[in-house]
Amino acid sequence: MREDYLEWINKEISIFAYLDLTNMLHWQDVLGWKFRIEDLMSQLFNFSNIKEIKVYYGFNEKDSKNSEAFHNRIKRTGAILRTKPMKFLQREIDDGLFFQRRTMTLFDNMVRSKVYELVAELQKSGVVIEEPKCNFDVEMTMDMLDDAEKTTAVLIFSGDSDLLGPLERLKVRGKNVGIVGVRGKVAKELHNVKDKYIDFGKFYTGKRTYISENPACGGTA
Repeated sequence: MREDYLEWINKEISIFAYLDLTNMLHWQDVLGWKFRIEDLMSQLFNFSNIKEIKVYYGFNEKDSKNSEAFHNRIKRTGAILRTKPMKFLQREIDDGLFFQRRTMTLFDNMVRSKVYELVAELQKSGVVIEEPKCNFDVEMTMDMLDDAEKTTAVLIFSGDSDLLGPLERLKVRGKNVGIVGVRGKVAKELHNVKDKYIDFGKFYTGKRTYISENPACGGTA
């Protein structure tokens, strides 16, 4: 781990960590590897001045057995789990489901026509594609503000710009803000309010499962 990361964490008297786990799971695509939630929690709890860790992650009622098992893994680490049922939103089937608009412009006419053919077949088939949704902006905001008197700093594992407001309020109250994220997944608004940015790929010291080694891996850490 980088020395400046250790210095920033160790100089604080009391840090509370807040992990937006759904946000973090998307980091794995950028990193090219998956992290273990148990290893990350162990790493954080090894810092005596990290007094509390809160993890925010939804409950999938359509796969309750696996969802409950994963929640139990989180709770066994000693972290506090905040959860609520996931909502599933139906996605429109179009080329944007597979590629960004900018990427589509890079394809030649033959490739683009193949993509459009695939989209047309899916639309005719009646296939329904659902996307899980479970935002915890409100819960994270309430917890951070409620905990403020017990902390000298917060460590935020998220790149969501919706956290700007509560973080600005914490800064006014004299709290330091550490933002943990990965390249391209942290809103510029959070960079503007941070005292320290920590690259998760250079921070995490636990086991890594490289995606290319096991492409069948699920999304959970």
